[in-house]
Amino acid sequence: MMDEEDNEKEEIKEEIEAPKGVPPKGGKEEIKEEIIKEEEKKEEEVDTDKEEVSEEPVPEENGEEKIEGDSNVGKQPKEESKQLKKIFLVLGFLVLIFVGVFIFMNSSKNFTYDGVDFEVVKAGELILYKTSLPVDSDHKITGGAISVNYNFFLRTDPRKLKNIPLILDDDLNQLTITRINFTESFNCGGMGNVGIVNLGKLLSVLEVEVTKDETTVCDPEGKYTFLRLQSGNETNIEQFGPSCYNLNINNCEILEVTERYMLEIFSIINKKLS
Repeated sequence: MMDEEDNEKEEIKEEIEAPKGVPPKGGKEEIKEEIIKEEEKKEEEVDTDKEEVSEEPVPEENGEEKIEGDSNVGKQPKEESKQLKKIFLVLGFLVLIFVGVFIFMNSSKNFTYDGVDFEVVKAGELILYKTSLPVDSDHKITGGAISVNYNFFLRTDPRKLKNIPLILDDDLNQLTITRINFTESFNCGGMGNVGIVNLGKLLSVLEVEVTKDETTVCDPEGKYTFLRLQSGNETNIEQFGPSCYNLNINNCEILEVTERYMLEIFSIINKKLS
């Protein structure tokens, strides 16, 4: 029975595939229709496969796959690149601010005036201006091997001390002997004592013999340095002999005038050592 049906299908298939004009050998119509449906189904499956193949990504010439239908593809990397640029710009700006603040703080903490290096230091509520002189093991100023630096602290900003005039015939002549003469107290809230003590320390480091003598006067031959502290209409330092100087004090500015004298000595020493 099965063989007969298969034979009939073959005959009908031959009739379908037979060239036009050739009459079919005959057979059952139902089987013929079934075979036609099977052929149409196969054709549909082939068409479906072709459509699936055509939907695959088409490779471009450079080897990259071209994906159609998604307009957002490729935009995401560009957006990420923009975000990274913004982040780097912000970081760079912050680094510049940090460097600027660092430079400003250092420049305001350390400075040089008239060849003398100073460092701004804080001692409690006091703001001091530190400078150093090279001293050897015998506590002598030296331009050679240095064992220690002897520190001095001014209470007045050296850049403001320039406002105190120096009225000199020549460079300050600091000899190995200094006589200090003053008859007024110049307490000035304790600043008078601070100024005179600091000046005495500097002269001591320079190995200058210092004495306070109310009867001493200027030596016309310049055998010693003579300093006279006195009240005046203006705070200044005025030379009136070979090595004689009036430290004129107005408005109790004894600390300022003594530190102005010290600053001039610092400048002379640094010029000799440089």
